[in-house]
Amino acid sequence: MDCRGLGMDAPALDKFMLTQARVWLDKGQKFGTHGHGYMRANLGCPRTTVDEAVRRINQAIAAL
Repeated sequence: MDCRGLGMDAPALDKFMLTQARVWLDKGQKFGTHGHGYMRANLGCPRTTVDEAVRRINQAIAAL
């Protein structure tokens, strides 16, 4: 996911996703320097889990 619009550096973005959105995603920089500002989600799970994660992320962003 392209999260560059949130204006957070990599540690702040990771902390935001973990503590505010309550989702655990892979850090984009794990995939090289071009991955900074991105988060990677594993979609190998039930659709309800993906829907809940999206809801949490949207709610956390709205609260910024």
